[in-house]
Amino acid sequence: MIAWIFIATLSMEVILLILILISIFYPSHRVWPPPRGWSWQFIAVWSLTIAVITGGGLLAILDYNTFIIRHWIRFPIGVILFMGGNALAFWGVKTLGAHASSGLRHRLVTTGPYRFTRNPQYIGDILIFLGVILLSNSFYATIICTFGILLILLMPFAEEPWLREVYGEEYIEYCRRVPRYLGFRRLEKEG
Repeated sequence: MIAWIFIATLSMEVILLILILISIFYPSHRVWPPPRGWSWQFIAVWSLTIAVITGGGLLAILDYNTFIIRHWIRFPIGVILFMGGNALAFWGVKTLGAHASSGLRHRLVTTGPYRFTRNPQYIGDILIFLGVILLSNSFYATIICTFGILLILLMPFAEEPWLREVYGEEYIEYCRRVPRYLGFRRLEKEG
């Protein structure tokens, strides 16, 4: 059963990867961000995402402690990463709003965690995945989470052209000041 869950979850991640790559390399056929709520693109991306999270969670539980990290230190580090990632992702969703967080057009938000990174929710998700890897010590969950991190790292490359198109110079200026993931905040010159 574990192998089937792994194959199904990995297959869904591959489909998500294909959809993201289409969005990056063929923006006229973009799947992410979706053109509107409840479009086939919206339903496809979110259904696959929920299924991958569910499959990864099941693997973390069912395949618990089958991998190589046996030291006790993994628990406090894993909890910090998992909880910190959830806190950052929640702060990002609260600041941006559920509508915009689901990939739908809204207004450009540059406050809250968006002052420090253009993608706080993605950074939070990466921290969650790293926490799951450490806490579960699951061979299969490690593969699923690592692939998930790759997908998350690619997502901004699908979103940014759309954001430039929608918000124009305001978004371009925001990109000049705030890093994509992590880094030093670029301060505006005064005077």
